[in-house]
Amino acid sequence: MRAFFEVHLRLVITVWVILMSVLGLLYLMNYMKFDSLMSGVVSSKLDVISSSLDTSIKRVERLGIPYHSADNLIDQFNQAREREPNVIAISLIDSGGNMLMQTTSEQGDLATIPEEVVRRALTSNEEKWLYSDNNQLFSGLQTFGGFGNLTGSLVIQYDKTALYGVYSTVRLHLLEATVVIFLVTSLVVFFVVRVGFRDIANLFKLIHSYSSGNNPLDESATKGAMSESFAKQIRQSEDMKAQVASELEQLQALANHGKSQTREKPEVVK
Repeated sequence: MRAFFEVHLRLVITVWVILMSVLGLLYLMNYMKFDSLMSGVVSSKLDVISSSLDTSIKRVERLGIPYHSADNLIDQFNQAREREPNVIAISLIDSGGNMLMQTTSEQGDLATIPEEVVRRALTSNEEKWLYSDNNQLFSGLQTFGGFGNLTGSLVIQYDKTALYGVYSTVRLHLLEATVVIFLVTSLVVFFVVRVGFRDIANLFKLIHSYSSGNNPLDESATKGAMSESFAKQIRQSEDMKAQVASELEQLQALANHGKSQTREKPEVVK
């Protein structure tokens, strides 16, 4: 049992800690990958809306009609917003960040566009841009004039809180899968270490038995190639010690016998 705690348990706990760290990292990476995937899916839908509205905006510009007077364009903005129920607002801003027109889910209440979003919309190197925070996803398309100069950008605000239920479900499933994998792998590691390192445990048991003065040749401690080899070396060492001790006793006996004969030898009379 002591060998189990000295060898097996320490090794098993070390493997468990490494396994837990790896699974935790995989859990985080998978969740981030899912978040990126969902943002990409939503962004693709919003890109379709932006492209269709950009065509209508260019048509109005060619006709020279003011945006607030183009009833057809306003209707298309409303229809595009209603196409996606989680869209909060669709806005059109000019190159200075001023609001040209906007359609919102609540009539009369204008949606505020953060400065970071306006900066991204007007300074992005790509026509289609994306900005995301904890609660909202902003997707848009830059608009250009007839000479290729930047005239503004479309801004679509999407409510990410509607996806929190999906995110919670995914997190729960990922956590369940991670826990199941950890438990199964932990059991496999425990039995593999218990069986695979049995020989080392027997060797530790044999060393402990030999150092404590017990019988080092106990059959329960000599199961395995390493422990049997070490027990064989112990036998040879014990045989050599016994042989040396026997020879020393014989030499001591001869020396004592010689001394006794010297004392008993009679003196020669001159």
